[in-house]
Amino acid sequence: MHTKEPATQTPADGRHARAERTREAIVEALLALLGEGVLRPSGEQIAERAGVSRRAIWNHFTDLDDLLACAARRRMETVMPLWPKLPRDGTAAERARAVAEGVGRFHEHVAPVRRAAVLFAHDLAFLAGQLREAARMHRAAIRAVFEAEIEAAPEETRAVLLAGLAAAASFSMWEELRRNQELSVDEATCAVRIELEGMLERAARN
Repeated sequence: MHTKEPATQTPADGRHARAERTREAIVEALLALLGEGVLRPSGEQIAERAGVSRRAIWNHFTDLDDLLACAARRRMETVMPLWPKLPRDGTAAERARAVAEGVGRFHEHVAPVRRAAVLFAHDLAFLAGQLREAARMHRAAIRAVFEAEIEAAPEETRAVLLAGLAAAASFSMWEELRRNQELSVDEATCAVRIELEGMLERAARN
């Protein structure tokens, strides 16, 4: 009876594994720099953080677009599980509070990389598409939370109400409150909650 010989790694397998580790290190280096607020990291900065030569970056990625696309895909894989589970039960005020707290935590976590994505989206179609898809998912999530209130509104105002609620809970609003208005996380969360509650109350009166 012959026993099966254990598979041995070929030189090609070893080269492939090293190449994958290098690609991984470069992507992680870029994400780390973006997370630290370096919105336009240079090739030298990425290479130094990854522990590789600058030439190695372009041996593994076609160009900056290719590197950013890989980093964006990686980031999406890691942040989407962090999207909060938003309630569909409870009073409108309770749901508004849950949305403000949940999306606030999410926006705060993704803010450094999201800022870079917004910056580069003007030039990179892939990132622009990612942001559009994120906006679509955000809008759908907000609609699901406040579906009863939206459907109870006059038909001609439903789209406006949904747009207002989605905008109040959006990353753009969070960025305005945190960076431009210089509110703390708790203060920004409170502002989002008040805005959501106000729109819902006005819609209920009409």
